[in-house]
Amino acid sequence: MDHQRIPHSMKIFNNTKTFPNIDLGDYILREKTDNDVEDFFRYYTDPEVNKFILCDMPRNLEEARKELYYWRNVFYINDGIYFAVARKDTNQLIGSIGLTTFNSYHNRIELSYDLAKEYWRQGITLAAIKEVVKYGFENLQVNRIEAFTSTENLPSKNLLIKAGFLLEGTLRQHRYHRGSYVDAYSFSLLRQDYFRQTKIV
Repeated sequence: MDHQRIPHSMKIFNNTKTFPNIDLGDYILREKTDNDVEDFFRYYTDPEVNKFILCDMPRNLEEARKELYYWRNVFYINDGIYFAVARKDTNQLIGSIGLTTFNSYHNRIELSYDLAKEYWRQGITLAAIKEVVKYGFENLQVNRIEAFTSTENLPSKNLLIKAGFLLEGTLRQHRYHRGSYVDAYSFSLLRQDYFRQTKIV
C-alpha cells in the first residue's frame, strides 16, 4: 500500500494519550516499540513487499528505527493512528496499518498498510482494515477515509473493494517513485457508507 510522509521529529509530543490495542483473534493491532525495529526492517525491505510501497526504503536499522518512530508518533501528534500488526502468541511484528494525514477542516484521513509476504492471503489485512475503519469512524469521527494504491497493485485494489471502499478513478502520475511518475487508484469510504453497511450486516 502507498505511503506518503511529511517528516517530523522522533519526539513524542503527547505521552499522556493511551495507545489502544485491537484484538484480531490470532493477531493484534498494537503500538510499535523499539523491539519491532529488526522485524520491521526485515519484512519492509523485502522486494516483494515494497514493490508497491511508494516511498523510500530504510537502508539500515537506524533508518528503520526512525521510520518506525515516525509512524508511532502519528498518534501522539493527533495526525491519526498507526498500528503494528503482531502475532498474539509471540508478539512479533508482521505488518503495519493505520490512518494518517488527517485533514481537520475537510474531516478526512488516509488509510495505508503493509504485511510480511509469508502472511499474505490469510485474511489478516482485511480483518485489520475493517477494525481500523471502525476506529476511524467511531473514535476519530472522520467523514471520509481515503486510500491510494498503484494501478499495478491489483491485490490491494481487490482488497479495498472487498473491504467496502469505492473505486473513484485513476489519478494520473499521482506519485513520484524511484525516478518515474506512477498512476494511482483513488478509493474512498464515507461515514454514511460505513454506517449503512454496518446496519446491513
